[in-house]
Amino acid sequence: MDVRLRDVPEQRVVTEQATVDQAALGGWLPGAMSRVHETAGAARAETGEQPWLLRDHVAGEPVFIVIYEGNPNEGPVLVEVCTPLRPQAADPDGASARTIPAHREAYVRLPKNIVTSGRIGEAYAAVEHWAGEQNLQVAAAPRETYWTDFMAAGPDDEVFDVAFPVR
Repeated sequence: MDVRLRDVPEQRVVTEQATVDQAALGGWLPGAMSRVHETAGAARAETGEQPWLLRDHVAGEPVFIVIYEGNPNEGPVLVEVCTPLRPQAADPDGASARTIPAHREAYVRLPKNIVTSGRIGEAYAAVEHWAGEQNLQVAAAPRETYWTDFMAAGPDDEVFDVAFPVR
């Protein structure tokens, strides 16, 4: 797997959190992704921008999930779904929002077939191992950044990144 580094600017994000195991994650995640995406899109529309469509990663911001302290396959863990707001957008009424500090991420971009074959754990291990080899420390919880509509993607289409903030 080709692990890369990127700098991520400070971001204000709309967020939704739940404590879920793997079975509950599958039911909660699509709705949460849609809700934060729609809320952030409505905030952008108030500034005159077009709302971002999940399948149009060029026109806007990705949806990402942060998995805190653990593995949903092993039991309930805190998971957060986020979509960045544009800098000029106000926090949407009634929505949770927070600021994510600027940081550097080590990441790998994955095709859908890696995920559907049950090999996503390999990506987490590869990024963590690579970071250690580069003398980088994992600085925060890992995340999955979705760049396109996962369900509509073909098996070889790149769908998301597994990333670890590092320092």
